[in-house]
Amino acid sequence: MNAIKAPCGVFMRLCERYDPGELARGESFWDELGLSKTQRQKLSNLLRESWARRELERVEKFGARFITAMDLDYPARLKDLRNPPVGLYVKGSANILLPSVAIVGTRKSSDYARVVAENLARALAQSNITVISGGARGIDSAGHRGCLAEGGVTIAVFGTGVDRVYPVENRDLFSRIIERGALVSEFPMGTGGDSWHFPERNRIIVGMASRVVVVESPEGGGAMLTARAALDLGREVWAVPGRITDDVCRGTNELFNEGAKAVASIQSFIETIAPTHEQLSLNFDMEAPKPDKTVPTLNDDEKIVYSLLARQGDRLTDEIVLESGLDFMTVQEALMTLVSYGLIMDASGRYSATA
Repeated sequence: MNAIKAPCGVFMRLCERYDPGELARGESFWDELGLSKTQRQKLSNLLRESWARRELERVEKFGARFITAMDLDYPARLKDLRNPPVGLYVKGSANILLPSVAIVGTRKSSDYARVVAENLARALAQSNITVISGGARGIDSAGHRGCLAEGGVTIAVFGTGVDRVYPVENRDLFSRIIERGALVSEFPMGTGGDSWHFPERNRIIVGMASRVVVVESPEGGGAMLTARAALDLGREVWAVPGRITDDVCRGTNELFNEGAKAVASIQSFIETIAPTHEQLSLNFDMEAPKPDKTVPTLNDDEKIVYSLLARQGDRLTDEIVLESGLDFMTVQEALMTLVSYGLIMDASGRYSATA
């Protein structure tokens, strides 16, 4: 079940005023949370079912930890958000309070952009600056890999529970991140990748980072929402200039009109944000990185459904049945498999390809 959120400030005030044993009693407590009758009933049910105790047991079994806004290791920068998370699930041993830069961009990135993201992350790692991203395909993955290649600390903020591997081909990458960094999420254990989770995830990336770098993004990309949220928050936003003829660069280039600074070179960027750090030797390999690992082989029905959604997404199940020529149950099974592989996403019953 998805958590019912309360504003972080309200949560902290309630923790100061109420004993934990009183949380399920008294209308004044529910009133201060501003919950509807339905939400109150849901929370009451969770309390009766000892959901919190069982959730903490799941967290411990997974080898993670849960920190709240009252804890010393909760990132103070998150409290600059209008709606900071009440708590975070963290898997890994990294100090999530260290100076950090977020590297974000499109999943459908060019080879050039992935090279830039990887090399930028390597330079940040050499400067002992933590790299934060969202663990997705494309730019996110390149940033995480570049940081790890230099033995740096990197944090992946999930739009799922920290125990979910999404996308599935990043399983090995996430295992390496746990060793050198951390996986972070505000969503309960077992939470899947509903589309609305990712804008929520992006605000945490913005909140945790000192700066945000957008490497490549089209006009409507999620990275643009992240960048604009950072600008609204007063965070420093940088962008990598792209070719004006390429759709995938139009959003990134537009950011220069909105206050973003240009990453003219990796060396000059590092010298600007970490001027006391000694001169770096940035002789990086500018060859395109190896493509992400492929997902398990699809059967013919799954290929038909995926091909349809890759050409034209935002389809209901009935529409997919009509356009694919497959029967309803076959389409349902294919959709479930494709979602589990991270190849498509389910947005309230409408399906679209993620890459």
